Amino acid sequence: MLNPNLMRWLSGAWLWLLALAAWSQNLPIQAKSAVLLEARTGQVLYAKNAHLRLPPASLTKMMTALVVMEHAALDDIVTASKRAVETPASSMHLKEGEQVSVRDLLYALLLRSANDAAVALAEHVGGSVEQFARMMNEKAQALGAKNTHFTNPHGLHEPNHYSTAYDLALIARAFMENETLRTIVQQRYHIVQRSLNQEDLWMVNKARFLQMYPYAEGIKTGYTRPAGFCFAGSASKEGRRLIAIVLNSPQREQDTIALMEYGFNAWVPLEYGTVDMVVGHAPVAHGRQANAPVGLAQPAYWVVPASQRHHYQWALTFSPLQAPVAQNQPAGWLVLKQGERIVYRVPLRTLSAVEVRSATYASVWAALVPMGVLGILAWRRHTARQRNRIVLHRRVGRWG
Repeated sequence: MLNPNLMRWLSGAWLWLLALAAWSQNLPIQAKSAVLLEARTGQVLYAKNAHLRLPPASLTKMMTALVVMEHAALDDIVTASKRAVETPASSMHLKEGEQVSVRDLLYALLLRSANDAAVALAEHVGGSVEQFARMMNEKAQALGAKNTHFTNPHGLHEPNHYSTAYDLALIARAFMENETLRTIVQQRYHIVQRSLNQEDLWMVNKARFLQMYPYAEGIKTGYTRPAGFCFAGSASKEGRRLIAIVLNSPQREQDTIALMEYGFNAWVPLEYGTVDMVVGHAPVAHGRQANAPVGLAQPAYWVVPASQRHHYQWALTFSPLQAPVAQNQPAGWLVLKQGERIVYRVPLRTLSAVEVRSATYASVWAALVPMGVLGILAWRRHTARQRNRIVLHRRVGRWG
């Protein structure tokens, strides 16, 4: 048996080598296309053919679930149609006319990857598969998935049904923001309630990633012959969530784990205070106070390569403020710089109001003194001119 200290050293060395390889973009990723996304910021930490259009297989079902959650209640009862029952491949073996809740159909959709559940949900929400596909495409555009087009809710291959690793990462990010969906994909199994087929109640999660990686949260497996083996993965560690997409990979779980380890070990978060704290004081012209306390309009959070961390610095830049100043008024920017290059910025806001400085006795007196001095000087000049005229008049009279 190896010495525990040696085991720890080997483990640390392995992680260091992994991070070093990843930093040089030499990760052992065998997927045809892959992306690693920082869920909180949307930063792309790794990309391989990220915008290549490929068949997404059952990763499609993430979008199906998102649209269903926006347009149906979990307790809605769905009646399976003939079209749903006859949908090929992976199935929960619905019977025509069978009634199942939206909640249980979602478990079947996301754990077993049931295609018949996908069609039943699509028809319930959209009225038809075709109308539901239009809803899916509208949602994709809203999320910024510009290179995605869906023609069905399950991902069975069709020529005009495609997406990209980057677009699927955006969809997965939105998926994991939904608490219900996030809970579903973390379950190992679920027992459904259904009206007819009482012999098929157990929906078991197909995602081996959940057992293989200690920080795993899901999300979805996918496979068709044209698409190959695909996976959308999510993992959380120490408050950070990463989203990984691998498309057409002979080792989808290993690729996903390598991406996650790279993201957690080769990248580190930089934070700056909280939205409730004072981060600086902005000068205010003509105010009762000389400056206004300033805070963040939103949390300041960004991730940077661990090996380059010391090259990044936070800096405050204030906007010119003139009283009256309102609370929550824009007050400038907090910027994160890499050298002289700004890589990230967060708006600043005033945390309290500042009123206009009122005129005081001292300020009035300060204004009157110069006016008085000018008046005296003008009077003296006038008196001197009068005196000069009198003298001149006397001289002229004497000579005349």
